[in-house]
Amino acid sequence: MKIKNILLLTVLAALVYACTEDDYKLYDTKQKDSVFFEYRNTSNVVDSTVLFVFNYDIANEHVIELPVTLMGMPADHERTIALVAVKDSTDMVEGTNYVIENAVMPANAVQTNVRVRLLRNKDERLLSDTLHLQLEIAENDDLRPAGLKTFRISYSDVRPKNRPSWWTTYSPMPVYSFEAAQVFFKYFYELAPVANKDVYDEMIARYGDYFVKATNMQGPLAMYDTFLIRYVLMKMYNDTKDRMEWQDVPTVR
Repeated sequence: MKIKNILLLTVLAALVYACTEDDYKLYDTKQKDSVFFEYRNTSNVVDSTVLFVFNYDIANEHVIELPVTLMGMPADHERTIALVAVKDSTDMVEGTNYVIENAVMPANAVQTNVRVRLLRNKDERLLSDTLHLQLEIAENDDLRPAGLKTFRISYSDVRPKNRPSWWTTYSPMPVYSFEAAQVFFKYFYELAPVANKDVYDEMIARYGDYFVKATNMQGPLAMYDTFLIRYVLMKMYNDTKDRMEWQDVPTVR
């Protein structure tokens, strides 16, 4: 009986060892580590594309942050992430349309954000077209690509010349122009969240950034006129009445 028990234990030990060797192989620290893109869109879904439109934004630059994740072991030194533009899928020009920043995996890190700075005022093509940048992670002495290794960035600066439907001609707003709209949104984004963050969040949820989802009958000037007049337009009017044409003086009735 003792001999049978010993034989049984020996067989079980051999099976456990075999499973361990098959299922839990040790990581080979001699192999080159890998990196991959892990960008998540507004729905928190991993995505490989992003589109940015300057619209009424007054900024001359915009930064896209692309999370890059390490597959391997952290190192005690920073490692360069090699990024190249895929020529056949790219019409942006580096230094004119974009600049890549922070393309390194920091020491002792397993994730970092590569920053792609989009430039606004150096290429007139942006005023009529959408430009594209197809980035690919390449292999270098430090790291190699694995998994999602390409990412596509598109952007434009097509400026709305026509008055949006919600910007009515009988409202206490400036006479419409692209420049006037830029000033309005500058004041809106600076003042509205300070006046009432809940109302501000409600408006953004309903109308989108720069009110891209707004319509005339159910637009912000119809539904939130008192709030906008009191906390945005009155301040804007006082600051700009000498240099901007207004349709009416904004006052709370």
